[in-house]
Amino acid sequence: MEITFIIPAYQAERTVARTIESILNQTDQRYRIIIVNDGSSDGTERICKDYAAQHPEKITYIYQDNRGLGGARNRGMELAATEYVSFLDSDDWLMPEYVECLLGYAEKNRAEMIMILPVIYHEGSRITRDWYDRELFEQIFDYSGKIINPELYPKVYQLEVNQCRKILHRDFIRRVNFSFREQIKWEDVFPHFYLLSQCKACMGIKEVGFYYRIGSTGQITSQRGRERLDILTVFTDLLDYVSEERRSDLEFASMRVIVRFSIWCIRMSEKGIRQELVRELNAFFRKIPKRFYQALKQGTRAGYSKADARQYQLFVTAIRIRPLSWIFYDYFYQDVGEKMIKGLLKAKERVA
Repeated sequence: MEITFIIPAYQAERTVARTIESILNQTDQRYRIIIVNDGSSDGTERICKDYAAQHPEKITYIYQDNRGLGGARNRGMELAATEYVSFLDSDDWLMPEYVECLLGYAEKNRAEMIMILPVIYHEGSRITRDWYDRELFEQIFDYSGKIINPELYPKVYQLEVNQCRKILHRDFIRRVNFSFREQIKWEDVFPHFYLLSQCKACMGIKEVGFYYRIGSTGQITSQRGRERLDILTVFTDLLDYVSEERRSDLEFASMRVIVRFSIWCIRMSEKGIRQELVRELNAFFRKIPKRFYQALKQGTRAGYSKADARQYQLFVTAIRIRPLSWIFYDYFYQDVGEKMIKGLLKAKERVA
């Protein structure tokens, strides 16, 4: 049994060596590496070619014209020939016993998908902290090696969507005909729901993961320009798929992530893009079927904090009504508008 790590590399000369070294220095050598240089113009090609020349038995290197992160991952999946396939971004790196631990559990029980717990590393402070959803992950997977059917554990959809934390069996990839949408950002959102909803055997492992780097201006998550508008394409793909499935657990979980990502993207966008994004989100939310809003309301009543429930309700109320959605155009107006709507919601709760 082996695992292939697919590393998309774009303008990654500062970080990709650490990523590759973290795989080469694993305690278990049952792995292959596929590096896809996605049209870099810096020193990425030289670095990756050098590693491939030094380790021809382990590393496959290819260059392609830029197709985005999704396109680079798709190219890697086409070439992968091992039982399991994993994705690793070119600025993250593995814990030393990652392969040994993961394949040890995989040999005991075959899983279509394996989920792990990364660790967050801040580039500036060099401080590490727990992954965003560690508490929920450990509630779902209360011991390492546990295998669940996501349909029976709907909270698994609420885990953070990062695709690099999901290891996929190659037969599963083929069975569900999976590939990433290309040339867009935020491409992890739809696959999170699609893969989990198609999976019947998902394993969780708590002991090992990778270091997820934050605090760098070059990261996708730090970009504030027009790429933020890609989230509308992502949301449309997700909503279309969930609408066809007609499952209330997916409807709630998809609405939750749509609302949370919308709030985050608005706050992270530069002012000009922010206004365009709000207008597009207003049109999008007005088209969402009523049953999705009902699912969100029922879900927030079933165990979520009042703060989260109120934030979801507040955002949905404001973004759907055109005269109110303007409050998101500017941080000052947003803060004032949110306070006003919170007061109205509290008054409504007291009357009810």
